[in-house]
Amino acid sequence: MTTTQLEQALIEYSKGLPKEALEEILDFIQFIRQKKMKVPFENLTYELKSLSQSESKHLEEEFKDYKDLYPNEGLGMLLILSPAPPSA
Repeated sequence: MTTTQLEQALIEYSKGLPKEALEEILDFIQFIRQKKMKVPFENLTYELKSLSQSESKHLEEEFKDYKDLYPNEGLGMLLILSPAPPSA
């Protein structure tokens, strides 16, 4: 089978499956993409966009007061990522 035929077969075989099964298939496909393509930031963006409304609300609640609770966290990352000054 060609890649296009395989993609079409996946679509055809997934028709009529319950929502939970489709979510499981999607999760598996995302896992395979992450494992094979190794593009972490693109995967993170994709995963964040694919969150359900309740998952998104939960995530927003988790980080609601983050900047107030951890005001120096961003500064720490800047220091870690900044190049060291040239030595004299």
